[in-house]
Amino acid sequence: MLTHFVFDLFHFDGKFFRTMKYLLLKPGFLAREHLSGRRMDYLHPIRLYIFTSAFFFLFYFMVAPSKLDMNVDMGKNRADTANQQSGDTTLKNLRKDSTQNAFFKAEKQFSTLREYDSTQLQLPEEKRDGFIIQKFQRQNLILKEKYPSRKDLMNKVFDVFAHQFPKMLFVSLPLFAFILFLLYARKNQYYFADHVVFTLHFYSTVFILIFLAIFLNMLLHWTGLFVIYKEKDENYLDGAIGSGYLIIIIGYYWYRSLRNFYGQSRLKTIFKFVLQLLINLFVFSILFLLFFLFSFMII
Repeated sequence: MLTHFVFDLFHFDGKFFRTMKYLLLKPGFLAREHLSGRRMDYLHPIRLYIFTSAFFFLFYFMVAPSKLDMNVDMGKNRADTANQQSGDTTLKNLRKDSTQNAFFKAEKQFSTLREYDSTQLQLPEEKRDGFIIQKFQRQNLILKEKYPSRKDLMNKVFDVFAHQFPKMLFVSLPLFAFILFLLYARKNQYYFADHVVFTLHFYSTVFILIFLAIFLNMLLHWTGLFVIYKEKDENYLDGAIGSGYLIIIIGYYWYRSLRNFYGQSRLKTIFKFVLQLLINLFVFSILFLLFFLFSFMII
């Protein structure tokens, strides 16, 4: 199946490479070509998104687990050293419990799930926790018993969240397109599907740019041309192509895509770019929170 998928991507006289060239070097061009009906020479936007997102997250999950394990091991070593130096295990346990109870204030009164359920049953129905609070309280206590260490719990939550991140981006895609639909609501000129096509191309480019930045930083680090020195671990977004440069590159590509596809003046495009950026920061913050809580609940 994988062989057929790869063959399907690379056949038709280099359709894949032609798509990559215009996608990276001419922002907004492919979306404009799709809108004009010239689609046969390029990969379909949905196929392009599936390929780039699958490739990117496969690459990410090949790199990220070793980083996560290394951070956990180093965290444990630092904790052991601190315990040997202080010798105050009682104070350490109190601090740990205080940190673990930071999710819900009410959980300070309970140490086990059985104790919480028993207390709830003894309360009058009107004084019991609501459905949502009970769900979070019970899950919090279950995880407290399952993961006594705060560090192990947070590592598990972030690990689950990382695997939910592709779903979050997929959910954000129509929201991103809908914001464009509102900003460029020209009568009889753009349909919602046109904004979706633009979004698919933009998301695909972001995946490729981040992959290229990480891969080049890894390559430069391994060859010794630009060694990344970190106390904890190598962060491949802090290499020769740092995260700051990457944000600037993606931001400029985003602006140029809007300008080339929608064809408005520089001033209008900058205004709508900033407005869309602010709206998307708000939307992504909500999605991030929702998926983080969802990850916490499904562990």
